[in-house]
Amino acid sequence: MDKLHILFVCGYGVGSSQMMEIVVQKALKNAGINAELKHTSVGEMSSMLDWADIIGISKKLLEGIDHKNLEGKKVIEIVNVMDGKGIVEKIQSVLSE
Repeated sequence: MDKLHILFVCGYGVGSSQMMEIVVQKALKNAGINAELKHTSVGEMSSMLDWADIIGISKKLLEGIDHKNLEGKKVIEIVNVMDGKGIVEKIQSVLSE
């Protein structure tokens, strides 16, 4: 895989998902992982699932959505949107599976 596609999801697509994109981009660069990141709202997520290799979403949102749309997708549960290094560790864990 030349470039990893990571989609961050939040309620409206302009708050925490955008923050995750910003903090994770720097941490991915430091980890030497080539990735393209995008963010979106939970309502628009389904239109971007084919693009995404990994989906990052908060635990609270994950509990409230229909999981059948996520079958076969790599999903990481985000607890702290400001923890870029911790999120990258979760991404690396998914990549090593």
